Amino acid sequence: MKSLSQVMDQSMVLKNEISKLLLASTYKECSDLSALDINYGDSEQLLQLEVLRDIMEKLADIEATLDYMSLPVVEGGQLVKNAVGKYETSSGHVLHAGSMVEALIADGIYNVPYWSIDRVEHDGTDYCLVKNLNTPMDGLAVRIRGEEE
Repeated sequence: MKSLSQVMDQSMVLKNEISKLLLASTYKECSDLSALDINYGDSEQLLQLEVLRDIMEKLADIEATLDYMSLPVVEGGQLVKNAVGKYETSSGHVLHAGSMVEALIADGIYNVPYWSIDRVEHDGTDYCLVKNLNTPMDGLAVRIRGEEE
């Protein structure tokens, strides 16, 4: 049986192939694939185009997730609400709407708390996590991935 890390390593190899396919398909240049040589009068090619658009969109999401996972953790700590109502780590990293974080979630799905990738948004009243709406932000353990400075 393969280990989780072996499968993750294989995923990173696959990411390189996905990147090559996205470039070859012209998706990164034109997400509608209009840069490809297409006969817009051929209904079979139009079906293929529609299918490829859907596939390339999903592959681009996979590529972005694997790119994110390859970044090092550069910040970690517990969130506190600052004077202007935003949440920040103890070292001063301020989260804004749209910020990506990994939050340590203890929701009973697993026997131990686990890291979950999430995004911070503002609900009109306060900042919250998108996937884990009921998780209080104040005091939440988070970590941030990014390029090392």
